[in-house]
Amino acid sequence: MIEIEVPATSANIGPGFDCLGIALSLSNTVRVEKASETRLKGCPPQWAGSDNLFLRSFRQACALLQTSVPEIEVEFITRIPPARGLGSSASLAVAGAAAALLLYAQPKAGTELDILKEQKNQLFLLKAATAVEGHPDNAAPAIYGGFTAVAIAKEDISIIRADAPAEWRFAACVPDFDLETSVARKALPDVYSRADVVHAISHAVLTALAIRNADISSLGRVCEDRIHEPYRRPLVPDFEDVENACRANGAAAVWLSGSGPTILAVFESSVPAKSLASDTAAHAKRRWQVVPLHADNMGLRAQISP
Repeated sequence: MIEIEVPATSANIGPGFDCLGIALSLSNTVRVEKASETRLKGCPPQWAGSDNLFLRSFRQACALLQTSVPEIEVEFITRIPPARGLGSSASLAVAGAAAALLLYAQPKAGTELDILKEQKNQLFLLKAATAVEGHPDNAAPAIYGGFTAVAIAKEDISIIRADAPAEWRFAACVPDFDLETSVARKALPDVYSRADVVHAISHAVLTALAIRNADISSLGRVCEDRIHEPYRRPLVPDFEDVENACRANGAAAVWLSGSGPTILAVFESSVPAKSLASDTAAHAKRRWQVVPLHADNMGLRAQISP
């Protein structure tokens, strides 16, 4: 049996729309083994068909490997809340591609599988997952761990990775409602002003450098967005109340995680979870859960049992 663990991610990171992402200390686990027929366990009925994202990515990776698609039994252990902007879809796409690669390579039983850390295989997983899920800014940190910047050029994907600051702490403010990426995408305009484009480029570069340099003070000054957050805020009730609560409790920067509705806040060294939860509950109309997290610099990992 192969056990694959994929971390949660926060993509977009303020002005880093569709290019910046970070892996977080929350994960989904998928257990896979060959079987007489394909079966899915631990998966909600509405997602248990052949169009399951894990299975689609599994088939896509098998096609890229030019190998037949084996029958498998899959068990999902889900910790990343779905449709909340924390990379749940990317985790399934990455896990599906990783399962195909590992079954194809047939590694021996052991602990950590180094095959997933090989550069050529990481890029293979990134391309396979992106082909199915569509968002390399989520898949990249899920595979590589840490902080990543990605760009798509023709049919290729360029990526630069760095360790995320280990001392920083994050608070994922997760609401009791979901927001599908397709809905959030429709809220965006087709045309932007030159001023907004220049603002996005400059602030995304500065945000990336602030994270890479572990400069949380600079991050707080430059992590602001004009490309997607202003248009998606109306889709997230209580956005301003939650943001204000985060900042009142010492958050250096706050952004809409992925396409939302989760709001992510970063703190220099600790998360005042109780007071943040209390302040959020006092002002927000909906129920929000505050989840303390830290960066995951390991990324995708797997082990195989005899």
